[in-house]
Amino acid sequence: MQLTEQFHIPDAYHEACDRLTTLVQKHTQRLLEEEYWSNDHLNAITDHTGQSYTYIRDDDYDAFEDVEEYVYSRFKRCVYHRVTHVLDAHTDEFQAFQFVLDTVDERKIKRIGWHRLRRRLFDEDSPYIAWRVLETVVEQLNRFYDRHGHFPETYTELIETPEPNGTLPYAPDVGDYHIHDLTIEDGDVVVVLNAPDSLSPDSYHDWTDHEIRFPTHARFSAMVETGCVKAPTLHASEHGYTLDVPVAVPDQDTETVSDRVLSVDLGVKKQATAVVLDNGDDRTHEQISPPQFLDHPAKDKLFRLKADAEGINDRLAALRRQGTAHTERFTHLLSEYRQTRRKERRLREQIQHDVANQLVWLAIEYGCETIVFESLGQIDAPETSGSVAWSISSWARGELLDRVGYKAELVGIDFETVNPWGTSRHCPRCGENGRTVKAPDDHTEQRHGGHFHCPECGYECDRDVVGAVNVGRKHLDGSKMGEANPAAYMEVGKHASFPSPRGARSTGGERSEASRASETLAVSGVQSATDQQDQASGRQTHLSQYRAPSLIVKRSGTDMGGLQQNHSSNTGLRRPSGSVTQHVLASAPDYG
Repeated sequence: MQLTEQFHIPDAYHEACDRLTTLVQKHTQRLLEEEYWSNDHLNAITDHTGQSYTYIRDDDYDAFEDVEEYVYSRFKRCVYHRVTHVLDAHTDEFQAFQFVLDTVDERKIKRIGWHRLRRRLFDEDSPYIAWRVLETVVEQLNRFYDRHGHFPETYTELIETPEPNGTLPYAPDVGDYHIHDLTIEDGDVVVVLNAPDSLSPDSYHDWTDHEIRFPTHARFSAMVETGCVKAPTLHASEHGYTLDVPVAVPDQDTETVSDRVLSVDLGVKKQATAVVLDNGDDRTHEQISPPQFLDHPAKDKLFRLKADAEGINDRLAALRRQGTAHTERFTHLLSEYRQTRRKERRLREQIQHDVANQLVWLAIEYGCETIVFESLGQIDAPETSGSVAWSISSWARGELLDRVGYKAELVGIDFETVNPWGTSRHCPRCGENGRTVKAPDDHTEQRHGGHFHCPECGYECDRDVVGAVNVGRKHLDGSKMGEANPAAYMEVGKHASFPSPRGARSTGGERSEASRASETLAVSGVQSATDQQDQASGRQTHLSQYRAPSLIVKRSGTDMGGLQQNHSSNTGLRRPSGSVTQHVLASAPDYG
């Protein structure tokens, strides 16, 4: 697997970086417009094997035949690399475009069209297409239909030629001449970037080496000692320019139990609810852990930052209406607005990074073979405007799923999604249709109620827990919700009921002896539940830190941090070992 460390380029070298990235952007744009932005190349790039740049290098098209300025052959490889990156970035949308045109009639896609897409999408013979990608393509097709009265014949008619930035991905550099060099000397990273002195067509061989030295920390040194440094990537950032240095480290094996899954239900009030399921015997799945409710304490701060940014934007709009957009006050507010948006973006990414880490660590702790999510196009919520709609967009558009999938792959755990239909409506105990109700002591049916009640067998549970259990049932059985095997909760014969809000009467039974014990789980800033929490109901897991230096699980004796021990013989609980594994999740926030 490959981990990446970022190094920020000092200001003194920004002009050289400007010339490098301008050159990359210019020729990448030119090659896309002249030759490579076509359906044929989008289709062919999916079948290409080998180094990315060889797709263009081995093509009959002479990419630099009429170029006036001098460009080293090694630099041409970098441009080829960048062009293929752009094509690769559109392959999912290209596939979704073909899927939609083959499925629906040529008219604006509304209720009937979506029904056809869903039915075909979840057919066994259908290609896998991420739901959010499908939503994006449908939205683009509907806009195109509104303007032209018909669908485009090709994807490149729908999407104009991209305008790539000047990101410079250094291709693997072998041979006598190098346009970059990266070494480790006395604990420092020493980078030599070869950049043109001028972008004038009259210049020839006027390229100069720029040596930059970066101090490193122990984590990166451990990665380098264990792995192999790969070709870096230079790109613009909020720091001016940043160099991403990837390190290929050995795959970290994690012991897993066959057919054990961590199934996850995403929500709004609770960001994620997770339960561990085993395939079990006698056509009954076993829920082997109390449910875990993940809720980051910085979520409220995120909402405040969003509200602050919107307030500043309203004041900017008022100044524009007054014709005072040229004043110092406007400039100051604009700077404050941009700074607030940057804070909001960084905090949102860190929240998702922390929650993804916690989900992967739960999977590791229980030896789960797979992490399973709903393939969500949207989250059904009591309201779809204001802050709730924004929260839905943040969590349900796949950002968290992408991070979990990326981090799970790093530690050798599979990642899957299932069709969400029926996961909140079927009873996980008997399989019959249940209903969502107001509270454990009030079974009045309410569409967006937080509690689940099954009139057939009397099962009651938190609605999100039911969704998480049913996600696992559907994955383990590979069938429709009504055909999936039931799940039995192992802990002292109780189902996973959820405590009522303060002041309401609870239907939960007696607390188990283990729930009264003092339990902690020191993983990435996780806090244990309060003593008043019903153990059979699971615990509210709070992520109390934004960053964790090591992400090491700490236990004392047989303490399982609120996760009761499975007394069966096949637990498979194991912590990964090795200095690199300790940093795999914490050091890999970027997944694209």
